[in-house]
Amino acid sequence: MNKLITAALASAAFISAPSFADIGITAYAGQTYSQKLTTSKGQKHELADDAHFAVSIDRHIDGAKYGIFYSNFESELENSSQHQVDSELLLFQSAVYRPITNNLHTYFGAQLGVNRITTNFVDDDNFFATGLFAGLDYKLGAGFSVGTEIRWIATIVKNTSVINCDDDPETTDTCSWHFDSDSLSQFQASANITYRF
Repeated sequence: MNKLITAALASAAFISAPSFADIGITAYAGQTYSQKLTTSKGQKHELADDAHFAVSIDRHIDGAKYGIFYSNFESELENSSQHQVDSELLLFQSAVYRPITNNLHTYFGAQLGVNRITTNFVDDDNFFATGLFAGLDYKLGAGFSVGTEIRWIATIVKNTSVINCDDDPETTDTCSWHFDSDSLSQFQASANITYRF
């Protein structure tokens, strides 16, 4: 976690280095929903839906923004609550804004980065993540705005290098978290508040 936060702060400094004009800091809170996954042994797992918290630092320029997004989501396997699965996202994001009224804007963007998955039953690992997001932003004044957002995150959970499993589906070994080439789709619904300066 400390490495991801350090990387986020370093990226934020790089993004905002040319000018501190119109930098936005956004705090998010909401719910994360995850799809089912099938392991290489044919077992099906689903992460329990739970709350997430996130923050982003973005540079806003001429109807667009770009920056970094960090999210933390703590969960467990739906059918086995003693198996904890935590997810940390560090993503580069970019979006375009379109006005609806003077104070209300909609935006649509894409993201690319890493999902660090930490469990209490296998080694931690980092996975490639990408996805799309969209939202509404309402300007309150004095640099503040509030909004809502939906975000789709696709994580490529190929981790053959972490756990060794045989390929025979008839064997009964306990390899319960091994994916040869699969993706984990997660959806986040959030409310947020932004301060721009």
